[in-house]
Amino acid sequence: MEKEIIERVEKLLDQDQFDQLGEVLQPFLEKDPKAKELLGLSFLKQWKNEEAEEIFETLKNEFPNNADYYYYYGASLGQQAKGANMFKLIQIAPKSKEAFEKAIELDNQHVPAYWGLLRYYGNAPAMFGGYPKGKELADALASFNKKEAEDAYNFLNDKFGEQ
Repeated sequence: MEKEIIERVEKLLDQDQFDQLGEVLQPFLEKDPKAKELLGLSFLKQWKNEEAEEIFETLKNEFPNNADYYYYYGASLGQQAKGANMFKLIQIAPKSKEAFEKAIELDNQHVPAYWGLLRYYGNAPAMFGGYPKGKELADALASFNKKEAEDAYNFLNDKFGEQ
């Protein structure tokens, strides 16, 4: 896909003009993973999380070394978890966590994946890790990104209070 088209699509995404995206991306969906990625991102922005999940599950399977695809897959599941009933939550939360962990395994400085896990542990019951796991992530962030680590520690303090 040409850089010009990618920039056009990214501009449409930034402006939340989703109705035009399908038309622009359609000719590229079968042959260009970037087109699928952009369509998946548009679904995430629209909270069409099941559609985003489907796209990013396919992409992560086709490109198993791409940390972004694992992150976006985890994000689509994480967004589904908001407001989900307990049965659905039990099904999707572990998949989301695993996707974020895989993104970090593939790219140990993938800041969005760290935040995905921080939110997971911030919302999970204490028996699944809670503050101690979140602090490990914030400490890991501190080794390469002081600003994000500071934000992570603040997030943990907001969620769990001073520890």
